[in-house]
Amino acid sequence: MLDAVAAAVGPARSVRVGLRWEQPERYHVTLQFLGPVRELAPVVDGLAAAVARREPFPFRLGGAGAFPKPGRARVVWIGAAGGGDDLVGLAGAIAGSLRPAGYEPDRQTFHPHLTVARLKVPDNVADVLAAIGPDAVGETFTVGEIVLYQSRLSPRGPTYTVLERFPLGNP
Repeated sequence: MLDAVAAAVGPARSVRVGLRWEQPERYHVTLQFLGPVRELAPVVDGLAAAVARREPFPFRLGGAGAFPKPGRARVVWIGAAGGGDDLVGLAGAIAGSLRPAGYEPDRQTFHPHLTVARLKVPDNVADVLAAIGPDAVGETFTVGEIVLYQSRLSPRGPTYTVLERFPLGNP
């Protein structure tokens, strides 16, 4: 799947300079950003509860977009071509299970996406989005687990460390 995403963004890399393109090994879909975590146990318990009654589901990436909008973008992403509603439901379950531990979801409606590039200065990225295109990326795959990552920022970019894995439908 990572190779398919890298191939989809390949043509866009030559369209525009100045974007910071994500490395394929850093690709991920964030279901909820937690920020600093003071106590890990409530987070682990909440995530385990959120996925316990959710079954694995098919998902497919596809369709380029930008946040906050293409005309003044800071983030370029690839969205959901299939399975997006299931991912939205999973993100909602996670938000509900972590709220008692003090973690609030973003105020924005959750929009399933995989970030592929960032801009320091907002700009119109219509040409980049056109180069990536609206088509599905890669094959459909099964979302069978969520992963809790710790991220550490550095001048070379973030480093992600797996803290825990949570299989769906496995109480």
